[in-house]
Parts: sequence; C-alpha cells; structure tokens
Amino acid sequence: MDKAEAERRRYERYDTELKVYFDFAYDLETKVKFQLLDKKKEKTLSKKYSALSRNVSAEGLCFIARRKLKKGDYLNLEIYLPSATEPVRMTGEVRWSRTAEDGGKEKDAYQTGVLLKTVEDKPIAQTIRYDREYHVNWSIVLESVLGSFKDLIREQQTP
Repeated sequence: MDKAEAERRRYERYDTELKVYFDFAYDLETKVKFQLLDKKKEKTLSKKYSALSRNVSAEGLCFIARRKLKKGDYLNLEIYLPSATEPVRMTGEVRWSRTAEDGGKEKDAYQTGVLLKTVEDKPIAQTIRYDREYHVNWSIVLESVLGSFKDLIREQQTP
C-alpha cells in the first residue's frame, strides 16, 4: 500500500479471514440490474465466485479471489461467519482490483477492495458512528462481521 492509498482510508481496517461468496448485481456490459431466479422464484441462480476476506472497515471489505474485477462492478456478497448458520448479505461497488502479491496457495489471485453500500438491506452510510468513550468508528458492517466493538477493544487490551 502506498502513502496516497493510506491517506485515502477514512476508517481503521480490522484483519479478517472469512469465506466470501460474490456474484454480479449488474450485467457487466449493459449495467442493467438483474437476478436469475429458479422457477419457484426462491433463489438466485447467478454464478457465485468464492473469495477469502483480508480485512474489513466501517464501510469497506478487502478480499482475495481468483477472479479479477473491474472498478465499478456492483456485487452481491455473502460473508460466512464461523458461528452463524446464515451468511451476512451485503452489496458493494468495486473500487480497485489488482494481482495479489501474497495470494498464498492461489495462483492468479487478485486482491479487491469494495466500498460496501448495504448490509442486510440497510444502508451503511446511515449506520457509521463514532464512540467517544472508546474512540472508535463503528458501523453495521463491523457489528455484523466482528460483533460488539466493546468486546473487540477488551480483547485487544487483554495481555
């Protein structure tokens, strides 16, 4: 990460390693919003791609995937938490995607940054808040993925 990129970041990043699945909310060529549904209209049939999260912030998510994405791609995302039976559903817009220098076992891996727009159909921008007591910015994104910020701070302060 270069200095200019670090300065653009508005919120602290928290390292995560969670399974992520994504598909496209818009047709890439025409940017028309669509979802393919089965005959009973119970589930989306769009192809899903898998990824592994790297970090999360109050309004963003970074993940590693085998698919290179384009700036402006609009995604439906599902994040799988270890203790949950259902995924956390989000939407977001790709801000950047580049070859991952530390893709690990994955060949042709790409690191992608996504500006999240909604979590469980709630607009993220309306949920970002600053806690004066703990001096931390928090949002529905972090609450959904990491839990209570008070618990997270307690964990960080425990020797």
